Amino acid sequence: MAENRRIKRYADSLKRTLGQIIETKLNDPQKGFVTLTRVKMSPDLRIASIYYTSLGDDVQKKETAKFFEKSNAYIRFELKPFITSRWIPELRFFYDETLEQAQRIDQLLEKIKDDTGSSEE
Repeated sequence: MAENRRIKRYADSLKRTLGQIIETKLNDPQKGFVTLTRVKMSPDLRIASIYYTSLGDDVQKKETAKFFEKSNAYIRFELKPFITSRWIPELRFFYDETLEQAQRIDQLLEKIKDDTGSSEE
């Protein structure tokens, strides 16, 4: 149990630090407007899966993905002073589709609600 708390605390700290690095150190227009949603760490703290969202259409999402792919080494370099563990984790960036899925579910529920409301009349 204490091990899980340590991993979660480390992931939260990493998320805050990565957010600051991405916001202040990287001024690439390809980045767009990015929000880090969560960080999941492997049990050995060597791999960090970073989930993000970005505003814009599919083209902007692809540009943001390219940005993270291109900037990965630099972000790890900037992360070094803030890491207290022995290893700097490998960073893997993933687009977080949770918000889009929630919106699709809401639309489907609204459609069902409208369909049942019109059939009752």
